[in-house]
Formats: sequence, C-alpha cells, structure tokens
Amino acid sequence: MNRSMHWLAPIPLVLALVVAGCSSGDGDDPPDGEPAAQSAGGAFSVSSSEPEAFAPTSNCYSSDCAQIINLVWTGLLKVDPETSEQELQVAESIESEDGQNWTITLKDGFTFHNGEPVDAASFVRSWNHTAYGPNATQVGFFLANVEGYDDLQGENPKAEEMSGLTAPDDRTIEVALTKPFSQFPLVLSYTPLSAPMAQECLDDLAACNEQPIGNGPYEFAEPWAHNDAITLSKYADYSDDASAGLADEIEFKIYADLKTAYRDFQAGNLDIVDPDPSQTPQARTAYPDQILEVDRGGFAYFGFPLYEEEFQDVRIRQALSMAIDREAIIARVLDNRYEAATDVIAPFVPGSRDDACDTCVYDPEEAQRLFEEAGGIPGNKINIWFNNDGGHEDWVQAMAQGWQNDLGLEYEFKSQPFTPYLGALDTRSTVDGPFRLSWGPDYPSPQNYLDPVYGSGSSNYGDWSGPEHDQFLDLVAEGDAAPTVEEGLPSYQAAADVVLDNQVVIPLWFDKTFIVFSEKIENLQFSPTDQMLLTEVSVAE
Repeated sequence: MNRSMHWLAPIPLVLALVVAGCSSGDGDDPPDGEPAAQSAGGAFSVSSSEPEAFAPTSNCYSSDCAQIINLVWTGLLKVDPETSEQELQVAESIESEDGQNWTITLKDGFTFHNGEPVDAASFVRSWNHTAYGPNATQVGFFLANVEGYDDLQGENPKAEEMSGLTAPDDRTIEVALTKPFSQFPLVLSYTPLSAPMAQECLDDLAACNEQPIGNGPYEFAEPWAHNDAITLSKYADYSDDASAGLADEIEFKIYADLKTAYRDFQAGNLDIVDPDPSQTPQARTAYPDQILEVDRGGFAYFGFPLYEEEFQDVRIRQALSMAIDREAIIARVLDNRYEAATDVIAPFVPGSRDDACDTCVYDPEEAQRLFEEAGGIPGNKINIWFNNDGGHEDWVQAMAQGWQNDLGLEYEFKSQPFTPYLGALDTRSTVDGPFRLSWGPDYPSPQNYLDPVYGSGSSNYGDWSGPEHDQFLDLVAEGDAAPTVEEGLPSYQAAADVVLDNQVVIPLWFDKTFIVFSEKIENLQFSPTDQMLLTEVSVAE
C-alpha cells in the first residue's frame, strides 16, 4: 500500500469500472453518448495502513495519507496524467512569460472547514512552513527552485520566509524561481505540496494533525483514531460542484497487513480493498466482476546505503541486480500484478524506454563473475530492509533466496511498519543493507522520477554523491530549463542513464493497482497521480 506498456502508443490511464446495481433516476437509459447519472449519498469503507501525518500537509509522503489528503484538501490544479492537460481548481490562472516568474490568481469562494477564507496568504504560509528546514517536512525540496529557499535551510536558517514568494493581495501569489522551470505548474498539481494551510492549523499543528482543517470536499468527522480508522464526511459548504464528492461518508479502516484487510472484505466488513498478492488468485475467482486493475505508475526498487563500504563498488550492486529473476517472481509470487522494470521512469510517462536497463535481466553467471571480481561482501551476509505492512514478505523472501543460491549470500530481514521504517531511512546510519522503496508519481513528468528520488535534499536515502551525481544533477537541470517536457526528454533520459550506469538502485518492476470492491460500489476509477478517485464513487442502494 505504501509508497504508490510502452510510451510509443498512448493508452488510457484513468479507467472506469462500473458495477451493475441500483442508482438514482427512473430507470430509463441515458441518451447515447451521455454517462449514466450517479447516485449521491450513502457511505462506504476503504482499507488503509496507518498514515504518517496530516498536518502540516507536507508531512505526508506515502500513498495512504496522500489518498486522504486528496479528499480533505483541494489544491491549485490537477493534471490529466494521460494528456497533461491542466484542470484549474482553486487557481483561476497560473501564468508566466519566461518560465521563471509566475503569477497565480485564485478563485473566490473557497473556504477552510473552519470557515477561514482560502486566500493567497494561506498558500504562502503553507509553502514557507514546508520549505523551512527545521520543520523537517518530507516534500520541502519540491520548492528548492524558489528564490530564498536556501536561506531557510540548515540548523540556523537565515530567514523564515522565501524571498521569492509574495502575496500582493488576497487573490494573487507571485513566485520568483532561481531559474526557468516550465514544469512548475505540474509540481503545484501535487496536492500534499500545493494544499493551503489554515491559520488555525498553523497555530496548533498537533491538534490539526489529529483533526485536519482542509478546504476539500470532505472533512474529518472526528479525530483520527490511530491504528483503527479515519472517518470523512462531506463538507457542506464546499464551493466547487465539479469536484464535490457523491457519498456522504467515507471510512478508512486501518490494517497492519493486507491479508487481514482482505479477510475483512470477504466477511462483508469492508467495501474497497487492495489484497495481498498471495490472495489475488482467490479474488480473481471469487469476484471477477468486482476488480479494478490498471497501471498505477509506481516504480518499485531496492536502494543501496552507499555510505557503507561494501556497497560502494558498482560491480557488487550490478551483481545483486542481475541475480534477481524478476519475471519468475512476478509470475510465481506476485500473480502477474507487475511489469519488470526496464527503466527508472514509469512507462506511462513521456521519455520512458523499454531497453534502458542492461542489468535488469536475470544473468546468474554474469552476476557471480562480477560479485567474485569485486571481492564479494564481507562475511557473505547481507541485511535486507523493507516495511512489513505492505505485502512484501513473500517476494522479498524469493529475491533473498535467489541471492543465496546464485551468490552464496546469507541474509537477515530487517523489517518494520512503514512509518518507523521511513524514519530509519531518514537517519541514514541505521540502515546497513539494501532497502525496499516504491515511488509513485506526483505529476506526469520524467523529472518527478529523477530529482525527487536521487537529487540532493530529497529521497536520496542512499546518500548518492560524487562526480557522477553532479553530472546527474546537471542533466536534470538541463531538462528543467527546457521550454516544454518534450524538449527536455533527451536530458532527462541521459540523467536516467547515469542512475542506471552507476546502479544507484536496483529497478524491480512497475506496478499495477489491483483493487477488489463490494457490489454496492459504483464507478470506481483510478489515476496514477491521484490514486482512487473516491469523489466519483456512488453507493448503490
């Protein structure tokens, strides 16, 4: 659950699967070409693991809290992951003549759930809080291009507000970047980053974390019941009819593991569930007409603690990659819910390639040659790190046995729930072996699969640095400065090649979403950037 086809031919990425059932209306079929009306009201439940945090919004960095944030907050805009077309939400316009200086004009009428107006100041205070280094937010680096960002970093920052961010009036935000960046609006489409912050929330972050104050179509009905449930209800004064939700209430039931959640679904106690891969065959048989399976855009990989001496030789890293039989694991353990990775950029994104990774093939002989040539790993033992609340145990076991069979490595698992696991990665020195992560798209750009994962001050948990890293950063900067995403593709692809040539990570696979839902759920849809579109779900009577 936590974070979460070739580009030669476009394919639909937001797919709807509508289940037969009762709905509002008189039973007449709609005119040709028009969608059936969806019924409003009712309640449904969704499985989730324990989120990390909700306040400030930028403390969220997993699919579980992002799914909820997308309902509780409404950002400046959305971007269609298939067409890259922008759908303005709180923003009335986002404009720039040079790609470096941007003016954002807001719509009137949006309010926070406590009645505060959503104005320019609410975005400015949210972004300054996100970027302020001592706040240690998870996504502050997305604002690194804003003038004055560097002054907010370090133990003793020079400033508390970015000089390139101003609000000349209630409806206008002016942003000055350090260099042209044509994809800045795409970055602002990532709701956990672009959501505004109520002043009441900033005044008491602890309270706001337990019962967030958003501006979206749903609000927290009651404080967060940790490790149990989060219940959302429709916000009565929501002003945007186009993105308002249909159901009156959505309950997120929190589970420690996927298998338990699926068993609860079978018992009729849950409406939408992402089962453990081992349960997929049974789900396909039992609920053939109640499954949503589409490309998710997630990139699963194992990173390396490059600060540990035994992983600094690229041949060791290459050997470990080539000693993984991805196709066999996908077929035998993961029920073909994934596609073996051939790049570090997901296939639905412009610039992805099906032949970029030379070491993503299973070649045990070459793996053994490289491993022995590099001198192996001291003690012939490796610690393998992963979170144990996402259904990863079985395939990690299969991968580890492959390393044991092909490279003679003994192994020990170091697993824990996602939130403390992410904290361990943050401390760097705690993690002493390969670590599992998955990157889900925030916006449909190759840049989003590169700089946030391997750049400085981001999810570069392996602490990749040195001349090759500098080369990578220069290539990403070239792509960022291009007038359009398309014109920046050669630079982004070259940056991806630097990652692959240096085996900074082990690409594993690109995942598909596999969701099972009850008979009362109608019109369940999924988008790689927005996950389940739960505002579109209607509840059959």
